[in-house]
Amino acid sequence: MKLRFFRHDQLLLLLGLALTVCVYLPGLQGGFFFDDEPNIVDNPEVHVTTLHLRDWRAAALASPSTELRRPLAMLSFAANYYFTGLDPFPMKLTNLAIHLLNGILLWKVLLELFRMWRIGRPPGLSEQTGRLLAAAIAGAWLLLPINLSPVLYVVQRMESLAQTFVLAGLWVYLAGRRLMLTGHHRGGLAACAAGIVLGSILGLLCKESAVLLPVYAFLAEWLLLRFEAPTSASKRNLMFLYGALLFVPAVAGLAWLAPHAMSAAAYTGRPFTLAERLLTETRVLVDYVGWTFQPDAGALSFYHDDLPISRGWLEPPVTLICTALLASALIAAIMLRERLPLLSLGICWFFAAQLLTATVIPLELVFEHRNYCASIGLLLAAAALLSQLARRSALLALALPTLLVASLAFTTLQRAFEWSHPLRLAYSEALKHPLSPRANYELGRTLAAASGYRPDSRLIEPAIEAFKRAADLPNAGAPPWSALIVVSGHMHRPIQPEWWTLFAARLGAQPLSPESIGALESLYECQHHGDCPPEAQQLLSAFLAALNHPQPPGRLLAAYGTFTANQLGDYPLAERMLADALLQLPAVNGIRFNLVKVLLLEKKFDQARQVLSGLDQSLLSSADNEEMARLKQAVETGRPGTGA
Repeated sequence: MKLRFFRHDQLLLLLGLALTVCVYLPGLQGGFFFDDEPNIVDNPEVHVTTLHLRDWRAAALASPSTELRRPLAMLSFAANYYFTGLDPFPMKLTNLAIHLLNGILLWKVLLELFRMWRIGRPPGLSEQTGRLLAAAIAGAWLLLPINLSPVLYVVQRMESLAQTFVLAGLWVYLAGRRLMLTGHHRGGLAACAAGIVLGSILGLLCKESAVLLPVYAFLAEWLLLRFEAPTSASKRNLMFLYGALLFVPAVAGLAWLAPHAMSAAAYTGRPFTLAERLLTETRVLVDYVGWTFQPDAGALSFYHDDLPISRGWLEPPVTLICTALLASALIAAIMLRERLPLLSLGICWFFAAQLLTATVIPLELVFEHRNYCASIGLLLAAAALLSQLARRSALLALALPTLLVASLAFTTLQRAFEWSHPLRLAYSEALKHPLSPRANYELGRTLAAASGYRPDSRLIEPAIEAFKRAADLPNAGAPPWSALIVVSGHMHRPIQPEWWTLFAARLGAQPLSPESIGALESLYECQHHGDCPPEAQQLLSAFLAALNHPQPPGRLLAAYGTFTANQLGDYPLAERMLADALLQLPAVNGIRFNLVKVLLLEKKFDQARQVLSGLDQSLLSSADNEEMARLKQAVETGRPGTGA
């Protein structure tokens, strides 16, 4: 009987893995999307073609997304490029393989969790039920439509790969705890520490969300394992472990984070305050729960910039309702921790997974991939309720998850078809969110790119109409106006003067976003390369509108410095702008090289030599090494530069 049961357990998981591959296959044919462009497509450091250590080291540090650089994730993109170039299919296939591995790791975690729950107390779940339940949860999680973007959105490998190490670390931790409870204290404690430490460190090299691994382990202890140990010394050592690996780092992290998150400058680039963010996130978290259990391809989407911001408890009134629902769920988790510990653990894991992205850090409000780990908690809570229902109606307890999995698979398949072609995805997102400036802008950008900027292409008019729709929306930023100017310039069409006026007005009136700075950069590049007519005065007015914001970011200063050097010929101003940008972004080699070029134009050779000396040549890619060698030769020979 035991052998037969194990076959059922593994076959159920294999069925989930196979079904996951089938539903994701159409989406593997899709293209790059959104942040794939700056992180992979337009990131030359990732385009590794040699086995030189310096190139791989440069690729590891090439992420523009964060100061921590996420080197393991970036190395994985570089490895994809080395073997298959800029082909999105193998990159998405790699993501799918990571997702399947995570499903297997989740199954292992749940097996250990249910096994640990049975040690030392009357079993809440039989061994057979626990094994089948672990496989069913893992299979359902693999098929969740809300988890699609970490698979088909290439750059979100950062999230899925981070959770690989989180799940592996949690598995090792739980195995170590089982060893402790069965008398192997030293080996068990070492395994617990290794699971948390190595899982967190390796996960952090992919994405910051891995820092929550000790929190997940602590919640499992508090709600399920109860810090049980065969001796008082074992229990004391376990407490010391959490003090060293969770509470001390948490206090230090909060002490570092609080001044940054609470400062007025933290939210200068966002259209909401800290209080408004926290209020809005109550509605977002309730949406996440609904999108997990009632997947609707019409509601599941990448763009949510049309989400109204909560300005108060009753603005809109649903804010108060959602806050009450979340508070009730937390209270229920605490009250039921003795009777239904799995339910409590699932609820608390869901909230723990949102600690970084739904609280005080000034991130954007909504992204589905933030639930990649949080959805595990929701499924665990649902499974706990189903196990209670099974005691009253086995048929109903079997029918409900079967219907849920069928619904999950169908919806994920629908979404995978949407992601199977850039134009199909762009149109579906714009149809789902007609009031989203981003969705309409991305539709226009995708159509324009597909047209090849050919004047006779039938895609140009729909692209311009999409840009105009995006620009006319009340919460739109500057990018749609920039796109209208750039596309018209490429097509040699007349550029309306009011487009420049409205572009500058949006830059001055709204918080500066990375997209707004990117819009300025694209206009400068279009003029600099001769694809757009030279309208330096209009571009200068737009730059000045953006620079009028307090504390302009380094990326904007760098763009303005390059513009003033190459199009205005004002080298002293360009030098000041690029120097200020370099103070903010010392790791961006392009800014340093441009500053050296300006100093060469001013014949300030000693200062140029000093700026170059700030680079560690061993950390540069081959391309950057070649650029540095050219600049050093220009400095030593006293040759003026040719522009930034």
